[in-house]
Order: sequence, then structure tokens, then C-alpha cells
Amino acid sequence: MEIDFSPQSVPTAPYRQMAPDSPTAVLLLHGITGSAAAWFPIARALAAEGVSVSVPLLPGHGTTWQELNTTGWKDWLDAAEAELSSLQESHAHVVVAGLSMGGALALALGAVASPPAAIMLVNPALYVDSPLTPALPLLKHVVASVPAIGGDIAHPGRDEYAYDRTPIASVASFAFALRSLREDLWQIDRPVTLFVSGRDNVVSPRTLRTLRSRLPHAPTVVSLRRSRHVATLDFDADIIAEAVLSTARSLTSTSSPAPSTAPSPATATVTAPAPAHDPGSAAAGESADGE
Repeated sequence: MEIDFSPQSVPTAPYRQMAPDSPTAVLLLHGITGSAAAWFPIARALAAEGVSVSVPLLPGHGTTWQELNTTGWKDWLDAAEAELSSLQESHAHVVVAGLSMGGALALALGAVASPPAAIMLVNPALYVDSPLTPALPLLKHVVASVPAIGGDIAHPGRDEYAYDRTPIASVASFAFALRSLREDLWQIDRPVTLFVSGRDNVVSPRTLRTLRSRLPHAPTVVSLRRSRHVATLDFDADIIAEAVLSTARSLTSTSSPAPSTAPSPATATVTAPAPAHDPGSAAAGESADGE
């Protein structure tokens, strides 16, 4: 699959392309302080393959960090669930893929009444990995923002168009919601694919450990050894794109939608890759990102 990494004319704008004959749609969710630009090249490549795609711009993003500071987890989750429902109305199957906070949103959608058929996570954030996290509820009343966490990309010349500051109130909302999400992982009865970068300066390895221990089915783990946090724009973006396309096509080949209460027989058992492809040991002890 050919991926063109040139941005849209308005780089942070949402992207939605519906393929009339596609029974499967892909919903792509960006991270906190980021924008639709993080997924746009992959989304455009998927659309060229005849797959319906949607990359919404989550509330408070694509404008100013001050506006993001007026929004929180409920706003982002409501927007993501609304787009999922919209896609489900016109497609038999929907795959949800999320980067960082978008990965957390994808997991949350896995526990709703009408979950997606498959969940794909790119360096998902289940923790806000900062020594300041316990103080966020108080800190948000004193400090409006801290230095940016976006832009962790190894490939030169690529930009996710994230804010240059990280708003404290919105991060506090995110951190609070993650506590409940971690407790609800057992409810996710859909196949999960997890992409983990070799060097992530935002999300730490404990997210991988948590997913492995708390999901009811073992996730398939794919190592992105050449990439950093925003892997959708990095050296291994093609691996992510091909995997999403393969998942969408495998669902398209089925004759009916996946049931809402149990995974499809074709994907009910998800086997983790051999240890040689397991990034957990390589990343153990390494502190990472939270975009």
C-alpha cells in the first residue's frame, strides 16, 4: 500500500471518505493535544483501497490548547461513540483504531452496547506517566498548562500538528477516566491488536502489561522497532496501515456483522506473537509518553 505523507490543505482538519460498496468502515482516533493529521496519511491510503474511513477531530483539538482545557474525557468519548454509531448505521462492520489517548477511547468503545468489530491500538495510553499525576486535581487550579508532549516522531520532517502546550485540566480529566477504564477492560470481548513502538517517550511499558493481564483475550502484539510514539507518521506506518487494511478486508469477507455480545468465531482466539516479536522485554523499565 502506498502512503503519501503530505498533509491536507488544513492539516488538522477531520477526514471522512465513504466508499459506497464497502461493508466495513474504519474509525481512526487521534491523541490528546494532537489532531486528525496523525492518521490522515494512513486514512487516505485506506480510502484509496476502497475502504470507508473517518478521522474525526475530537472536541477541543485543532484550535488552541486553551479551548482543549475546557473539554474532557466525556466530550471526547461522546464524540467518538457518536461517530462509531454513525458508521455502524451504514456499514456491517466497523474497525476502531486509536493512537495514544485515541487508543484509550477505542478500548472504551469496546465496552459500549454496540462495540466495534475489532480494536487496533497504537501506543495506547492507560496511564498518564508523569510524577505530577497524583497532584493533577489540585494542580489544575494553579497551573493552566505545561510543555508539550506531542511530536514524538523519529522520522524527520513529519508533523502531527499538536499543541505547543499541554493543558492541565484536560489531562486531569483524562487521568481520572483511565482509572475506571483500566477496571473495565474485562468487558472488552473483541479482538485487540496492539502496536508498540521500540522507543516511546510518552507511554510507558506498564500499559502493555495491563492490557495483557486484564483483557479477556490475549491481544496480538506487533513491534514497531523503528518508530516512536506517533508511529502512524513514523518509519513503521506501513505496518500499521497494512494490518488495518487486512483486518477490514477479513471482516468484509464475512457474510454478517459480528454479534454485539461475543467475538466472531474467526477472531475469538487471539494469539500473541512469539517472544522474539514482544517489545515488552526490550522496553521494560523505560519511561515513555502520554499524548
